[in-house]
Amino acid sequence: MFSGGVLRSSQQLRGVPLFARQLSTSPRPLLARSYTTSGRPNQLRMGQTRGGGNGQKRPGNNSFLSRFDRINPLALVGAATILISGYMLIIKPYMEWRSELKHRAVERQQEEEKAQAGYTEEQVAKFPFGKKTVVFVLGGPGSGKGTNSSKLVDDFGFVHLSAGDLLRAEQKRPVSQYGELIAHYIREGLIVPHEITIGLLRNAMMDHPESDRFLIDGFPRNLVQAKAFEDSVCKAKKVLYFECPESTMLERLLDRGKTSGRSDDNIESIKKRFRTYVNDSKPVIDEYAKEGKVMTVSCKGSVDDVYKVTHKKMSDFLQALEKTSQQQDAK
Repeated sequence: MFSGGVLRSSQQLRGVPLFARQLSTSPRPLLARSYTTSGRPNQLRMGQTRGGGNGQKRPGNNSFLSRFDRINPLALVGAATILISGYMLIIKPYMEWRSELKHRAVERQQEEEKAQAGYTEEQVAKFPFGKKTVVFVLGGPGSGKGTNSSKLVDDFGFVHLSAGDLLRAEQKRPVSQYGELIAHYIREGLIVPHEITIGLLRNAMMDHPESDRFLIDGFPRNLVQAKAFEDSVCKAKKVLYFECPESTMLERLLDRGKTSGRSDDNIESIKKRFRTYVNDSKPVIDEYAKEGKVMTVSCKGSVDDVYKVTHKKMSDFLQALEKTSQQQDAK
């Protein structure tokens, strides 16, 4: 009878929707079901939503804020370290490099403006070159011209102008139109065109209008330079010649090349400079010797001994020059 009752109940429910059947036959409350894409049911209690029992919606697992809940603190520290390292190793050096480029551009512009300004022909014409005492300091490379000139500056108030230093400075000047040309001549041990050298010496003298005494070291290198300087600037009052054996000069230059950083202090350039000195510069000394203008100092001996002789000769020359000047003023 029981089974019949059930049968009758089932027959009575035929045609009734499935949802209504469950309501009428299930002894427990209906469970709300939801299915994932995999087909597995997610069981939730009746009336419960994904946001919680109160029906309020909260961010799901894929929301932006919920992602930070799963980040490892060590990962944050690592990321921050990488960012700081990237700034210190890449960004900061790049910014400093850009700043240096801007600084160099400003300096280059200032140099260019200074070079363009220069001295006018009128200023050159008015400068009293003829009243200046110019002494050429000559000798082979490494004979001690620069060393003794520096001491003469301290003792007699000369302005020391090194033709080589002026040329090297001009070579390094960013806006120089002669930089590459000068570098080639120096590297090959050749004589730079006298127009360039004389122009640099003339401007250097005009940079010191207060001085009446100039030592011009390493110039003239040939007779053409000597004549051009005396025609366009002034005549030299005297020539200080340091006589030194080639073997001694070679030893000094090789020793100096260890620390000087000069491109011409190497054995190949030194040999070329020796040949140029013998062929071109020595005739200059011989020519001035005919005029009685050469003071010869032997480089044999210690540095102090050589300068003692140099000092004596220069002192005698300046005293004689002063005496001659006083006699002319008396007339």
